[in-house]
Parts: sequence; C-alpha cells; structure tokens
Amino acid sequence: MKLRRAAKIVIRRESDKKYLILWSSKWEERPDRSQKPDLPGGVVEETESMIDGLRREVREEAGIDIEPSRLHLAHALTYDHNEWSSIFEIYFAEISGDEEITLSWEHESYRWLTAEEVMALEIRQPYPAIFTHMKEVGLLV
Repeated sequence: MKLRRAAKIVIRRESDKKYLILWSSKWEERPDRSQKPDLPGGVVEETESMIDGLRREVREEAGIDIEPSRLHLAHALTYDHNEWSSIFEIYFAEISGDEEITLSWEHESYRWLTAEEVMALEIRQPYPAIFTHMKEVGLLV
C-alpha cells in the first residue's frame, strides 16, 4: 500500500473571527469535489515536511504565506483509501486578514464564514467531524 501525506488548514481572520472557505473549481473527473467547499492545503510531497508542504499549498491555492509559528496542529487522522494509506493533518492559524487572497486554478471562489456557517456546510468527509472537534476544543467559535 502506498503512503500519502496531506495537510489542510482552517484559517481564521483576527478582525471578525471569520473562517476562510474555498470553493473548488469544476472538475469533470471528480464530481464529488467539483464546485464544493474546501480548505486550503493538499498533498505533501515526499521531500517536504508537513509544515513546508502545507505552507506551499496555501501559497499556491490562496496566495497567503503563513509563518510556521502561527500554525497549530488541530487534528490528525489516518485512513486507507483504495491502494493508498493517508496521513491527514489539519492545522489552525489566525491571520490579520489584510492578506490578499489569490486563487489558483483549483478553486473558483472563496468566502469568509462565521463558525455557524462553517458548521452548516455540506462538505465531504472527514471535514464535518474535524469541524465538530475544533468547535469542542474552542478553535471554531
């Protein structure tokens, strides 16, 4: 079984405590992800640490450079999917909100949502359980 590592991030804007949610672009080959809510982040390359891979993905997908000292591991899990075994880490960071969001081809739009709006999203697994955990520990308020 092949190992894949992925890292995503929940970003909260300091000024109004809203959270950055991206909407995926249209993917004909992945209708389950096409034009659906998503978090910044993605697959971490073999030569990268989880932090370095996450920072690269966030720069590519949202144009934001987050300092490592602002990143906090919020949730981690492993799961098997077909021929892959995945290590999946979710980080949390608070940013000033002055940063300009610049989307890559992978996402067509973004919104800053309240915690209640995030909790109500129709989003793929495992995000609902992760959001519930983050709410319970005080990171999604």
